[in-house]
Amino acid sequence: MSSGTRRVGELRSWLSVGVALITLSVLVGTASPARAFDRDVYEARLQDSLRQMEPAMVDPFVRANEASEREEFAEAARLYQQVRDQVPGFSAATRRLCGVELARGNHQRAVDLCREALNAEDLAENQAALAHVLLNPANGEPSASVRREALALAGKAVNRKQDDPANQAVLCEAAVKNDELATLRTCSAALQRLDPKDPYTHVFSSLVRGADGDFEGALGEVEEARRHGLPDETYAALRSGYEDAQPWHSRWGGLILRVGLGWLAGLVLLFGAGALLSRSTVRAASKAPTESGGQATGLDRFLRRTYRAVLWICCAYYYLSLPLVLLAVVAVAAGVIYGMLLIGHISIKLVVIALVFALVTIGALLKSLFVRPKDEDPGERLNLDDHPRLREVLHEVAARIGTRPVDSVFLTPETDVAVFERGGLLRQLTGRTERCLVLGAGALDGFPILPFKAVLAHEYGHFHNEDTAGGGFALAVRRSVMVMGASLAEGGAAVWYNPAWLFLNGFLRLFLRISHGASRLQEVLADRWAAFAYGADAFAAGLRHVIERSIRFDTHVQLTLSEVIENQRGLANLYHYEPSGEGPEEEAYDKAIEQAINEPPSPYASHPSPVDRIRWIRLLPPASLRPGPDDDLEAWTLLDDREAIEKRMTNRVREAVEVNHGVVIPEEDGAANAGGDTQQSCAGYM
Repeated sequence: MSSGTRRVGELRSWLSVGVALITLSVLVGTASPARAFDRDVYEARLQDSLRQMEPAMVDPFVRANEASEREEFAEAARLYQQVRDQVPGFSAATRRLCGVELARGNHQRAVDLCREALNAEDLAENQAALAHVLLNPANGEPSASVRREALALAGKAVNRKQDDPANQAVLCEAAVKNDELATLRTCSAALQRLDPKDPYTHVFSSLVRGADGDFEGALGEVEEARRHGLPDETYAALRSGYEDAQPWHSRWGGLILRVGLGWLAGLVLLFGAGALLSRSTVRAASKAPTESGGQATGLDRFLRRTYRAVLWICCAYYYLSLPLVLLAVVAVAAGVIYGMLLIGHISIKLVVIALVFALVTIGALLKSLFVRPKDEDPGERLNLDDHPRLREVLHEVAARIGTRPVDSVFLTPETDVAVFERGGLLRQLTGRTERCLVLGAGALDGFPILPFKAVLAHEYGHFHNEDTAGGGFALAVRRSVMVMGASLAEGGAAVWYNPAWLFLNGFLRLFLRISHGASRLQEVLADRWAAFAYGADAFAAGLRHVIERSIRFDTHVQLTLSEVIENQRGLANLYHYEPSGEGPEEEAYDKAIEQAINEPPSPYASHPSPVDRIRWIRLLPPASLRPGPDDDLEAWTLLDDREAIEKRMTNRVREAVEVNHGVVIPEEDGAANAGGDTQQSCAGYM
């Protein structure tokens, strides 16, 4: 740990006073409302519960809350005690009496009451309350064992109610007093989302930034905390502590940044070329082609060739820059050691950190050049012999586009439909690459066969235009950037003062702008293949269906997983499960779908906006085709044994949840859940 980071660790000794003020709300019921935590609704629920137990005690309970908020703690204690005596099973009164006793300085009494509340009802609120009381003894600091107990209790409270800012605040308090930076990072991020206007949200964020070495960011968070009401005394102490903790590399950061910007000046021309090409692509896409197909002609052909040249130069610039990046990293590490020699004090720990920093970065750079991740199947490989109708459609679409059909189909649980090719340079040159189709089971529900064929025609258009073949130089650069970025992050070297990380961030934005600009042109040309093969209406319907299914399926998955995990139910078929809770209204779905269709693309987007794609294909001459007898049937009819496939895809989802979150979802109801905490969120599980 650097001397600056050690100084940040010392800040908690005086920060704890301010923390106690904010987290006292956990006990006395004055928690600030946040997006996912409505205090009025919560209070009404408590009062309804008390009314069912003893109606006469509702009024004393309400008056006790009001007295507590006025800081009339003696009166509040009397009223809470009255409710507690009459309704001993109502733990909220005991918990809030605990908070009042803590405010009155009766720490041991408060601990006993909070333990009693937790024993009476195992609730997240009671866990958080006990954790807070344990962390705030009347004199001195709690012992290490007490701090660990409080951290465990706060963690359980957050796991059970993640969207309650009061629980997150207690967890941050416990993390500060236990020197748990990873936990503080997590709860601080949660508070930024749940309660961004509370001053102590920014205090916790400042500690995280300071521990990461971002002292400018830490000071900015302190200023934000003051703007939201942080007391002047706490503000002054925080600011002074961060200013004293700032290391030399932060003070000289401006100069380093200017040097870095000069080093990256060569990228400006490429960036401008990417922006110009992007605008030209939009203009070209809005003009109807002269030939009935999706092949590149005229301006389209010129843009494809220009994109290829600019992308090649960009990739070459990347490899030519790596030696300079390596020299800059070595210079930073050597500068740290040389600076210690100048001041006459050698910190062995700092020398080790500087050397590790340099070695991690050098290792990440070398790994990005020589390590190639192993290709893995993106889903379950289908045996097309078992699904002859799907194979027939795949061959029909390939013939209509005039290209070779796919060799492999991989089924996934989601809603993706995409193609790619696998094989080295030799296989590319000889035309023996493995053509693969990724087909999401979630997209097939309600997908008519004719729009499904149009979407497949779009994907085959990529094959015809050789969008998925070649491009080895660009693919190698993309892989190198991703490997280096992941290695830097894993090694803790993904920081703003690392020249390699600075270069990687800047180059990635440039690379995406150029490569995704080329991709947008490829999408436009592939759309034309689909429209000429099966009609603009069919492709527009297929594109809209995929977007709609993505939105509806994602919502269905989150509702389903939340319900089965919370209630410890089995999940045999994700696609047929009907959550009992209320989902979004149909109007909300319609709004989300229209927003997704009409949302303008960013400069880094790989696809044009769907509304533009539909508008452009409707400029094309109408396709002449004879409707097939099965065109109105659902795409699922192309696959045999739908239920078995859905169950296999559900198994993949359950396995993903277990691997990523430690939660075991049984296949049938009644099976034991051998995984982790069943209250754990499973958002982003696949």
